[in-house]
Amino acid sequence: MAHKDILELINIDSGYGDIEVLKEITFSAREGQIVSVLGANGAGKSTLMKTVFGFIQPTRGKILFEGKDITQLKAIQLLKIGISFLPEGRSNLPAMTVQENLEMGAYIRRDTLKIKADIEGLYKRFPILKEKRNIMAGNLSGGQQQILEIAMALMLKPKLILIDEPTLGLAPILVTEVFNIIQEINRSGTTIVLVEQNAKRALEISDYSFVMELGKIRMHGPAQELSQKADVIAAYLGER
Repeated sequence: MAHKDILELINIDSGYGDIEVLKEITFSAREGQIVSVLGANGAGKSTLMKTVFGFIQPTRGKILFEGKDITQLKAIQLLKIGISFLPEGRSNLPAMTVQENLEMGAYIRRDTLKIKADIEGLYKRFPILKEKRNIMAGNLSGGQQQILEIAMALMLKPKLILIDEPTLGLAPILVTEVFNIIQEINRSGTTIVLVEQNAKRALEISDYSFVMELGKIRMHGPAQELSQKADVIAAYLGER
């Protein structure tokens, strides 16, 4: 059965005040896929994610989720319809325990008993979190904090997760672990849009990829095909 688009951006312009960052962005993610967004620093990748998640209002264009217009919706409304966002950098509550962070991940839910069961399910899935359940999140390693934040996002059972630079600053062995977790979440049925500077690794786990430069989409296609154009992509990533 063919996948349908779960997320569509149509001719989006967006930015900060008078500074236009995104220009005529047309982008889509198909249900059940991992779609990566590649580009150098300043290409507009994070602005793209913030625009989808309602942190920045586009000045032009339309955003659709499951075919419905979500262009004007705020972040809290997007969480309720099944979109979660892991921004770049740490976004947990460092002065609260792992357990408390997971509970906070479900803050818009009201099914208390199911929340407890879901947390136990996440402890089985991520044994390191169970081991550290009573430790303050701020005392976890960078990789453990990233796993915690992914688990927090899963507490809302999203249909789509936007993940911005999940491996930034992590040791190579942890990079592999985080990519493995992203693939596992995707296999369980969640669509993922991934912003990632490590283009080679991102292409390895993605179904489809977009390459951005200076606020525009310069190239897109099946990830396997783009991986054969490494020299071209490297030029857009500022590596040449």
